[in-house]
Amino acid sequence: MVEFLHAAGGIALLLFAMRFLRKGLDRLVGERIDVWVGRVTGNAVRAALAGCAIGTVVPSSTSVSLLSITLVREGELPLTRALALTLGAFVGTTITVHLVAFDIFHQAPLLALLGVILFQGTSRDKLRAVGQIILSLAFLFMGVGIISDSTKALAAAKEIPMLLDMAADHPAILVVLGATLTVAAQSSTAIISVVVALGLTDARLMSDSVALPLVVGANLGLCITLLLAGWRQTDSRRLAVGVAIVRVALAAAIILSLPIPVLWMQKIPVALAERIAIAHTAFNLAAVILALPFLTPLSRLATLAAGSEPMQGTSVALRTSRWPNEPAIALSQSKREIGLVTREIVDMLEEAWEALKSGDEQMFKHIRGRDDQVDRLDRQIKKYLTMTMGDGLPEELDKARDRQLRFLTDLETIGDVIDRNLVGAAAKKAKKGVRFSEEGWEELKDYFRGTTATLELASAVFVSDSPEMARKLLEHKTRMRDHEIALREKHYDRLQKGSQQSLETTDLHLEILSQLKHINHVVCGVAYGVLQSSSMAAPEQSPELTGADLPREGALHGAI
Repeated sequence: MVEFLHAAGGIALLLFAMRFLRKGLDRLVGERIDVWVGRVTGNAVRAALAGCAIGTVVPSSTSVSLLSITLVREGELPLTRALALTLGAFVGTTITVHLVAFDIFHQAPLLALLGVILFQGTSRDKLRAVGQIILSLAFLFMGVGIISDSTKALAAAKEIPMLLDMAADHPAILVVLGATLTVAAQSSTAIISVVVALGLTDARLMSDSVALPLVVGANLGLCITLLLAGWRQTDSRRLAVGVAIVRVALAAAIILSLPIPVLWMQKIPVALAERIAIAHTAFNLAAVILALPFLTPLSRLATLAAGSEPMQGTSVALRTSRWPNEPAIALSQSKREIGLVTREIVDMLEEAWEALKSGDEQMFKHIRGRDDQVDRLDRQIKKYLTMTMGDGLPEELDKARDRQLRFLTDLETIGDVIDRNLVGAAAKKAKKGVRFSEEGWEELKDYFRGTTATLELASAVFVSDSPEMARKLLEHKTRMRDHEIALREKHYDRLQKGSQQSLETTDLHLEILSQLKHINHVVCGVAYGVLQSSSMAAPEQSPELTGADLPREGALHGAI
């Protein structure tokens, strides 16, 4: 029993090491790696080689998977090159398993010493990140050593060899076991490291016929993780399906002809642990070699299997630079795309009201998904307006671009207010189980409607560039400001009268009013830009708010 607990502790340390390693790698290269990938993945072969290099530097299959999904979502890579990049990266990640198989875990204390010196003894972020990576490897080797030592004692039990012999006769069960453990641990490297640790024991708890199905299963489990991470969005789902098609086909071929690859594996003139690592690398390398000649039909098949419908709000005009020499046309296209963002924001606000009524957690998640979509469109459009269009625009068009960038930034800020604060308030209401007073509820409902009208009017001002409509928007803003003040006074009156429901919900009530008032203030900035561009006198503009000025939950704001 003690040996089992020791082995479990070693596995726990190994899983922690992989998580700690991912965090260190993100701190070291996470901010620059996507830029580098965009520069070097000019074709499928280069993408595969770049992926292999990334996997070697970032030996975490989960991190690599999330990177690939992000690049596909952002439109940085077409599906064919993203498939090559991902499959190549999985080859690079196998380096960690080879380090484990070299049986050098007795050097772990030296790595731990160096890691602690860099991680705890320095103040520079990059040196601390390097120290965290070295410390992670020390934990990894320590965990493998604990597992190996514990399983030596388990080998004496007669039941263990019997179970292994039975397992060797049922490879499909071993494949399912390897896949299940990988999904649960979120790391194929961790699970295969455990298999390698078992192969390091003198008692030979592991054999080739048992290890190979487990390796195959762990690699299939990584496909499941990729599918789960990318399923919500069409493009990333296609990437996951494409990777799964290749690896499932290869896994099926291996399992159906298992005696042959096991025989090949046994003929490799190295220790069992090293053979397991080689089998892991060979599986991933074979997947790349098989996929490269067929990336185009594979992409079509993945598209067919995952669905061909475009994502909601997908930017079509901004994926190409059809009018690089016609900035007026390009700006009209970007204005249309910003209209998509405005529609998303209006829908988010309406759904926030429904979430406040129902307290439905699924609706909370749906709104957060919409905010992710807004962020994605925001990045695409800003990239188009800045990098694609470049400098040297005529003064009038340059000012028009600035107005678009400003309004887009305001919309992204409003999306964050809805996601972080209004949805947060709805979650608080659901958690506390409180109810607003009937009068207070109708007041909030009315102010939500007025804020939705503000967003729609601001969108009309942005599209039309009409000074007359801009003045109407500012008049509406003044009415909403006065209305918010009046609603606060009514709420305070109910508190003075001793309304129990008002007392229980006062924090939520005032917080929601504050966030809605903030939305009204931010979105009306578009009116000032239109009035200034038309050379007409505009009312004195309020100080401009930025993302740093976002109101915190529960904060009260005075009148604008």
